[in-house]
Amino acid sequence: MRRIGYWVLVGLLGCCAVAGQSRADGLPASETLLPATTKGFISIGDLQRLVAHWQKTQLGQLMQDPTMKEFAEDLRAQLEDRLSEAHVRLGLRWEDVKDVPTGEIAFARVQPEPGKAAAVGIVQIAGRRPQAQQLLEKITTNLQKQGAKVHQETIEGFPVVRLDLPKPEGDEEAKSFYYMLTEEFLVGADEGGLMRFVLARLQGRGDPKQTLAAVPAFGKIMARCQKDAGSQPPQIRWFIEPFGYVEVLQTLAPERLQHRRKGRSILDVLKSQGFTAIQGIGGYVDFAAGEFELLHRTVIYAPPPYEKSMRMVRLPNHQDFRPPAWVPKDVATYTVVYADILHGFDHFGPFFDDMFGEGEKGVWEEVLDGLKNDPNGPQIDLRNDLIVHLTGRAMMISDYELPITPTSERLLYALETKNEKAVSEAMRRIMEKDRTMRRREYAGHVIWEAIPPEAAPRKPDVVVKGLPPIGGPKPKPQEPPARVLPRAAVTVAYGHLLVASHFDFLKKVLDHAQKPEPLADRLDFQLVQRTIERFGVPDNCARFFSRTDEEYRATYELIQQGKMPQSETLFGRLLNEFLGTGKKGEVRKQQIDGSKLPDYQVVARALGPAGLFATSEEEGWVLVGFTLKKK
Repeated sequence: MRRIGYWVLVGLLGCCAVAGQSRADGLPASETLLPATTKGFISIGDLQRLVAHWQKTQLGQLMQDPTMKEFAEDLRAQLEDRLSEAHVRLGLRWEDVKDVPTGEIAFARVQPEPGKAAAVGIVQIAGRRPQAQQLLEKITTNLQKQGAKVHQETIEGFPVVRLDLPKPEGDEEAKSFYYMLTEEFLVGADEGGLMRFVLARLQGRGDPKQTLAAVPAFGKIMARCQKDAGSQPPQIRWFIEPFGYVEVLQTLAPERLQHRRKGRSILDVLKSQGFTAIQGIGGYVDFAAGEFELLHRTVIYAPPPYEKSMRMVRLPNHQDFRPPAWVPKDVATYTVVYADILHGFDHFGPFFDDMFGEGEKGVWEEVLDGLKNDPNGPQIDLRNDLIVHLTGRAMMISDYELPITPTSERLLYALETKNEKAVSEAMRRIMEKDRTMRRREYAGHVIWEAIPPEAAPRKPDVVVKGLPPIGGPKPKPQEPPARVLPRAAVTVAYGHLLVASHFDFLKKVLDHAQKPEPLADRLDFQLVQRTIERFGVPDNCARFFSRTDEEYRATYELIQQGKMPQSETLFGRLLNEFLGTGKKGEVRKQQIDGSKLPDYQVVARALGPAGLFATSEEEGWVLVGFTLKKK
């Protein structure tokens, strides 16, 4: 394992986060101590306040319910075992650490230089140094028993303990962990230079312009959140510099980095196409904030001007978010996004060339020309026969089928059309030339359904250069890739281009449209919309509605069944990508044993409706989300 020192630090800070006493005032904020090379940051400002507010939420109260006791105790034991990763056991119990922190706890991921990653934690312990000292002595003793060597150093005038940790088999180099105590702070880091920087800042030395607090994106994001939140300090603050943070994660787990041709990753492509305009993402999180179970504010800081394919991103604000009558009343989630789709299409070429053409210019133009003029192709002008007929209003609804299995999730994407007849004709010409799709009819609608991979024809597809089949990428010999929507069903109906994850879900939507019971008439949907309107920001580029008791059910029951790694849900695939080994065909091991979870109905009673709205502003986007109490 590459991250023993990191897990020592996480173990210490994670345990410290279980409880706190009082805030230590007058101490420097963590962002003034951290370097400007910080790529990921999270801070709990007042543990006592955070825990108290969490316990006021319906979920917090549920976790104290006897029905959840067995799972809660089992989860705690599992987390303690997780903190023993890399065969390094900290030997800690919650009782050992609950009285240590007295104020802010901050954790940061730092990129000291390209290709390097480091971690640091800062805990305010004013008035609790003896407890902190006792805790660190216990950690040191436990690690010594496992082969760690202890050294005493002086860094920036502070006495520092360095633990040289045992080198696991297969690691390139041994790791070290540093910690230091003062009357006010406990500082731990897994890299000496990072420890030196933080300690110098504690002494008031070093250049304050080289701290996280001086990073423009960080300052802008925190100021924008505070503008809306007012003077009340948030319970949690967080920040990432997205491209640097991904680079840090890739340094720590290079086996998960999926390279494209010539070793270029999606990250390389995004950077080369101007997406580094997104300089930072961060925000505030609060529990039991007034009427809200959860309230979170997120800012995506991306000041113009935009270059290259970043110019695709244009999300105009609108006021109409009412769902069409054909949207079923019982869906789990409903999302609307407005985008200037024609503008995006006109700036898509450089991105396509970089992503699929190995950087060769003009590949996208060749694709468009082939679609239009190849006698074996659909002979369609993609821009003028299809794209110009879309309004830019996009929707997504989600649901699931019972009983819950890894394939239960159902999704439907809808693009509003200006000319339904023209879009229908364009889709017919495209689909007829795609051998991964087959034509069906249902209730007077022509539906194009993806042929399951095992039933796909063996005849070679007619594929225009650079353009994969609709049902998924053209498979390579011996290595057929997974399709994004392997069972997709497509039709044009009710003024929308509809793309469903499954034929049965598309049928459900079409059936519902015959005798509509609109989602817009449901009380929980109306409650969420009224709540959004009370924020006083009527013009948004996106809105989201969720029945969280329905949205989370599939994930909960798959965890309970131990089948989350096999999940084909959108969330499950993202989780598998992030937590997997990166080895093709290897199924990851589920991280949490959910066999002791109670029946889902016990949990559902604490999951209320949720909403989110996003607004385009001059320097990026502001998102505000919330969860309401279950009534």
